[in-house]
Amino acid sequence: MAATLSAYAVANAAHVSQSWAWKARDAGIIHAPYTEEDVIALQVYACVAPLVWPGERRVRSEKHGLELWQSLAVNAAREAMSDPHMCPETVLWVLQDAALLANTAGERAALELDQLAGRTAFRLPLGEWIAQVPKTLAQLPTSRPRKPRPPMSAA
Repeated sequence: MAATLSAYAVANAAHVSQSWAWKARDAGIIHAPYTEEDVIALQVYACVAPLVWPGERRVRSEKHGLELWQSLAVNAAREAMSDPHMCPETVLWVLQDAALLANTAGERAALELDQLAGRTAFRLPLGEWIAQVPKTLAQLPTSRPRKPRPPMSAA
């Protein structure tokens, strides 16, 4: 069973500020109780949320909902967590209409030749990120119990 994490631990393990964890929670990307899977989902979300594809305009002052391609990227990352073929060399290619995983150098080359030719894509080192999660979580400080407050005396 996966360990339950706090939103703070998820944000720290994903190497993003805690405000990204709240944005992801509000967008429905992560849900309590948080797990290692949420670390990767948050890390991918923080990468793809600010992206704007060439030729598109996006007003920064407006609130933007989760787009289909962003949802595809986050879901592909979640699925990669349980993929038996996932390895540190696994990459996630995010396109405007898809999210594609490649686990080996051969798969990456075939994907680049067959599906990416002339298209704009964003490459995420998903396998490296997944491989780093246990080590990163182990290095997070554990919370200490708070000291009990002394009772207030009437003055």
